[in-house]
Amino acid sequence: MSILKRARIQYGPYIRWKRDLITELKTDSKMVETEKGPIEYTICGASGPYVSFMHGGPGGYDQAEALFSGLFGKGFRILSWSRPGYINTPLNVGRAFEEQAEAFASLLNALGIVRTAVMAYSAGGLPAVHFAARYPDKIWALILECTVSQKYEINNENMAELIFFSRLMFRSPYLWLADIITKHAPLLVGWATIEMESSLEEDEVIKLMRNIMKDEQRVKILMDLIRSMSPAMLRKKGLKNDLKQLAMINNLPLEHVNTSTLVIHGTDDQDVPLDHGQRAARLIPNAEIYIVEKGFHILALSDAADEINEKRIMFLKTHVPQGKSDEILLRS
Repeated sequence: MSILKRARIQYGPYIRWKRDLITELKTDSKMVETEKGPIEYTICGASGPYVSFMHGGPGGYDQAEALFSGLFGKGFRILSWSRPGYINTPLNVGRAFEEQAEAFASLLNALGIVRTAVMAYSAGGLPAVHFAARYPDKIWALILECTVSQKYEINNENMAELIFFSRLMFRSPYLWLADIITKHAPLLVGWATIEMESSLEEDEVIKLMRNIMKDEQRVKILMDLIRSMSPAMLRKKGLKNDLKQLAMINNLPLEHVNTSTLVIHGTDDQDVPLDHGQRAARLIPNAEIYIVEKGFHILALSDAADEINEKRIMFLKTHVPQGKSDEILLRS
């Protein structure tokens, strides 16, 4: 057997997985030229007020539907974009979180969107806060879910987290294997994910995983989560930049956020501890905090997932600008 043939047999499935995933990512998104440079985005929904998604790291425009599909089809238009360094948005569009807030404002201008709510997750909370503080006329509501609000660095004592960021997230073959395992043995991947992202006791993890395995929607979220972090080559620059910027956080302008804000955080979030959410709720004027008991960093996998989604939807619908039609929310 030739070397080429052996290579095709051994590596063919991985190569096809990577190729198909890259093709899918490019097909499902659009690019627009803005004042800050080219930005990748997608819009789901034909009518209704805009809700824009600020993804975490690793991530991209596809993370919105992977983790927050419950917001889709609820009367909103969901605008999701790839922050600088992720998928097809160049890193030089904005490295610092302040620059990313400016980039997002330029995206809205390029698309002709006058006002939007912002749904931010994890590291996406930083550019969301800067955007809300700088552009109060462009935002009508803000949700910060499991977001960072102070200096953040990888916990070197958490071996799972250390391996995740130093190995798994920077190498596509590991992600490919994780994708395969998730399809055939989701229990294993789910268990590892919860162990890494939560501070739950072992018996609580066992109970949660049993509940997840009985819920087709949460099993799907687990599978989509792995894909929303793949392939590594399209997310590596953004993740490395996020980790660098997170370690330099200083004076996040929480006190200058004047829009209606909902902070959602889990009591057992081991990745971004609860005190980050509490700090944001304390410093943002008139912010509301919703603490999820036994909730961890991926709240879409928690037993309270449905209640959390209802809370998000109720909050957004309560704060939709009154007396303003879609035409007023959009430039003609």
